[in-house]
Amino acid sequence: MSWRLLMTIDRALGIPAETAHDNAILRQRFIALKKQFPWVYGIFVANLMGLHFTVIPEQFGGYDPTIFFLAFIGARAIYWLRNGNRRIEDSKIQRELRASFFVTLLVCATFCAWVMTLYGYRADTRPMAAVMFSCLTSIGACYGLSSFPASARAAILILNLPMAALLIVSGDPIQVGAGLCLILLSLLILRMLTVQDRAFLRLVSSRYDIEEQRTRAIAAETVALAEQERVGVIAHSDQLTGLANRRGFLRAIESDQYNNVGRAVAILDLDGFKPINDTFGHPTGDQLLLQVGERLSTVFAPTDLVARLGGDEFAILFETQSADQAFEMVQRAVALVSVPYELGGRKMMVSACGGLSFRDSSQDLTEVMREADIALYTAKGMGRGVVESFSLAMRQDIQRRTAIEQALRQPGTVNDVELAFQPIFHLETLELRAFEALARWKHSELGWISPAEFIPITEQLNVIEQLTETLLGKAAEVALQWPASIRLSFNLSPVELCTDGYAARVLRIIREAGLSPQRLQVEVTETALFSDFKTARKNLAQLSQAGARIALDDFGAGYSSINYLREINFDTVKLDGSLVSSVHSAHSGLPLLRGVLALCKAMGQQCIAEHIETEAQLMLLRQLGCRYGQGFGMAEPVSAERSKEIAQSKIIALEDFATALRAS
Repeated sequence: MSWRLLMTIDRALGIPAETAHDNAILRQRFIALKKQFPWVYGIFVANLMGLHFTVIPEQFGGYDPTIFFLAFIGARAIYWLRNGNRRIEDSKIQRELRASFFVTLLVCATFCAWVMTLYGYRADTRPMAAVMFSCLTSIGACYGLSSFPASARAAILILNLPMAALLIVSGDPIQVGAGLCLILLSLLILRMLTVQDRAFLRLVSSRYDIEEQRTRAIAAETVALAEQERVGVIAHSDQLTGLANRRGFLRAIESDQYNNVGRAVAILDLDGFKPINDTFGHPTGDQLLLQVGERLSTVFAPTDLVARLGGDEFAILFETQSADQAFEMVQRAVALVSVPYELGGRKMMVSACGGLSFRDSSQDLTEVMREADIALYTAKGMGRGVVESFSLAMRQDIQRRTAIEQALRQPGTVNDVELAFQPIFHLETLELRAFEALARWKHSELGWISPAEFIPITEQLNVIEQLTETLLGKAAEVALQWPASIRLSFNLSPVELCTDGYAARVLRIIREAGLSPQRLQVEVTETALFSDFKTARKNLAQLSQAGARIALDDFGAGYSSINYLREINFDTVKLDGSLVSSVHSAHSGLPLLRGVLALCKAMGQQCIAEHIETEAQLMLLRQLGCRYGQGFGMAEPVSAERSKEIAQSKIIALEDFATALRAS
């Protein structure tokens, strides 16, 4: 039988299998049908037995097809009992339904022929019993086959219409009436089959749609979970080294996986990385960081966690038996980091400082990390290649820091921070040119708190924005009471400077106070530029375009890069106080100061010297050509009211300065 003919037959039977939806309907028809087949065969058997005992005449003798019907029906019943629970592929369901239809045709036609034979054989009332059993068989078969309308209609039409025609042509009024009623009954049953099948199709379609939506939802959820996992891996991994990043490290120390006694946290900070990165470029710096991460991973076990926190800072969460063993492991890591690197055909060297904290109790690992950070701070203050373990002596620093944090979290605390103003003079004429605004905070319980202590904490607590707005607003209001020739110098937070839109906020604050941007000088440190050079440069450019002066603060304190002087148009360079204070105490102090001043002059940058404490320092700086200066020897930071008085005089006499120095 050709494929096209089979498709035509299947469409006529209402069992196409051209789409997934068609297959779903076929499967539901088949599932419902195979549950009903045993009952359908039971109905046939019951009616066969009724015919056998009530209608079949004695004259038939041994010629009774009942036994053949029973044998055939029994064979089919056994087939369905054996295969009823077996899962059949969608491709075979259509074949089974098609076969069931033809079996229905065969059984019903044979049964109808047998009943019609019995009807014509007897002249008494028993032939009407044959009609009754035929009708009962058709109704029962129709009900049992209702999930497959083609077979159900075949049973009705084959069993009822020939009998109805036989009754009508008999001429007997009773039988004619019975034949007409049988036709009407068949039509009603056919109508009911159509209505029921539509409801069946709607139900199956609804279930199919729900299942499709569920399948799509599960697929979407699976994709979303996979994407979430991928994003999670990316979000918690350092894209350069493949190690965990800060977020991943913090998540790890908060998880139960590492939450057991015998853990240590080490934080390593590279020394000498920044000059390599600035001199040879970011690709070389990236390769160096990549190799550092690889070396650290070889020191610690695969179950330990090595992370790059950012920049040139690494952290390790590792298992250890004791604090001494942990210290030895970190020392070994620092020594391995200090081994020379081969990069681009060049041999390069960096070193590292390490801070360590060992967890020997149920102490929270987050606190252990903070202790390691404190230890790192101490180690960096002691020189390169130093490893320090957190000690009880450092705990006071943590307690004080915690107290400062709690104080800053209190509403209105930033309003308690006051301002002092240190004069900045022209060294040749001793004319007052500016005041540097300095934050001063005296806490009722903690006493005087240095800006070096509380400013970094305000940045971490995200209250630096509120503090800056308050202090800059206060400073601008004070500056309005000075002569217009005197500038306000204000230190910018590294964290805020690397935030988009910061320049606009600074300009808004001073303009709301009524101060012109031309009277503002902002001081930025090298650290701020290193954090996010692109954003910092953008903010400084906007401030400069508005008329504010830009000063590079603490030049010479660390690895100050000449590249910054080239990339950013600074108006002024503020020399770190150590360059001035070491002039007479260190052999190389004077040549170094002279060289730095010559460099700034060559770059076209004006210089401000800090920490001028003696008359000799002042005279030397004037001889070397340094234009501006400030320091306790010239004038201490003063209150807002005192700044107004000093601003009115504008010039400090050199004799008065020398007399003040001798008196001190």
